[in-house]
Amino acid sequence: MSRLGRGALVLLAIAVLGGGLRWAAMRTLTPHSWVGDEVYYVWVAANIANDNGHLYDGATSLYSVALRPPAYSWLLSRFIDTKAPELRSNLQDSVRPLLLFQLTLGIILILTTAALGHALFGPRVGLLAALGVAVYPTLIAHSHYFWSETLFSVLVTGALTGIVRGERNPSPFLAAGTGLVFGVAALTREIALPIAAASSLWWLARADLPDRRATLARAGLLLACATLVVLPWTIRNRSALDRWIPVATIGWFAAAEGNALDPDDWLHSDRRRMEFKNLYLRRGGEIERMDYARKQTLAAIRAEQPTWIFKKAIRNLALLLRPDSVLFQKLKAQSYRNVSLGVVRSLMTAAILSYVLVFVACVLGVALARERGRRLLLLLVFATVGAVHLVANSTVRFRMPWMPLAIVYASYAVLSARSARRSLTRTSLAASAAVWVFFFGVCVPHFRHEAQELWLHGVSPESAKAPTASGQRERTRAP
Repeated sequence: MSRLGRGALVLLAIAVLGGGLRWAAMRTLTPHSWVGDEVYYVWVAANIANDNGHLYDGATSLYSVALRPPAYSWLLSRFIDTKAPELRSNLQDSVRPLLLFQLTLGIILILTTAALGHALFGPRVGLLAALGVAVYPTLIAHSHYFWSETLFSVLVTGALTGIVRGERNPSPFLAAGTGLVFGVAALTREIALPIAAASSLWWLARADLPDRRATLARAGLLLACATLVVLPWTIRNRSALDRWIPVATIGWFAAAEGNALDPDDWLHSDRRRMEFKNLYLRRGGEIERMDYARKQTLAAIRAEQPTWIFKKAIRNLALLLRPDSVLFQKLKAQSYRNVSLGVVRSLMTAAILSYVLVFVACVLGVALARERGRRLLLLLVFATVGAVHLVANSTVRFRMPWMPLAIVYASYAVLSARSARRSLTRTSLAASAAVWVFFFGVCVPHFRHEAQELWLHGVSPESAKAPTASGQRERTRAP
């Protein structure tokens, strides 16, 4: 059998393993109640399935037509049984086919990660990265959660694969196709557009001087195709809201939430954030809420000068990188029934240990990836992600779409371990050490209190009582 054939069989086995683990988790841990944004996505999907359009008219005051990007809810709506007359009153049973769809997305993510790893570093890294995604505990859990990160992870990993392939294959068709994927990703999470721009900069940085004009044209084509995908939705928002909203109105809410720093404890306290949410929910219309959030954001940034950027950088990186997990958030919110303390501790150990190992190895992989601009690509992507969340807000959920990319670089570090001593420079080693010190000195301790509560009690009383990310406590089994 050829090497290609053996690689395909190994990848198939990894996909089967990943699918089996996700199936087991789905069967063991569901049904479960939904938390925060999950309610929004499924409710809007039900409205789309019933020909009511992209509309959230749930049990809270957040009546909206463009609060969040539309792609995920639209895709979910394809799997809801519209024939059930009791759809609204029995939504939990109506969405059971969605679980199989989520599981399928998890398997596709394994395959796209293999493709990205292969494109960046070769087939061995691709297979090891696929295995990492297949067994990564939080990604397994995420396969039965109704958050848009599940779809977005697949799209952005595929788009980055197109970027890497496009650097060696200057085809306008590949550039256009990658742009279309970025466009769909932007309709899932808006951060895809700045990532597309950063990826285009990587193309330009990698191009030889004689090829710069052609590369600039391909980058323009990529961004134009991404914009064309988003444009019809932008026009629809203009018609529905009488305001130019490129994708969603949630952006200023996120910015205001992230900039509501408590002067007494800006690193840990959420008091100011909760105060803003309560006032935000009292606003009547969607545009009124958005305008209020914008004013609060700008006022908060002005009030925090000149230390704003320092506080925000430390706090948001700690929130984004700490060894928390969306799985823990589900456990703390008591979304699962009959989960013993022993199971909670086992899940915590597996999720925290796997994340810490991936983070440490990823940093080493970046230090080792000096050839062909591989280090620059990841730094551009992660710098863009960090900049967006510096301005807006951060939560551990927002790092999930980038974990496959991190696992690729971690896999490269593992397979390059023998040559690491020869490949590392003093500068790259010092930079890596600085990142590790920040991680273990700031990010890990930032999660200590919540981790202790979950480890000792299985649920954090503070977390269980706290409002959700949407500004209200939306834990439900049937909207």
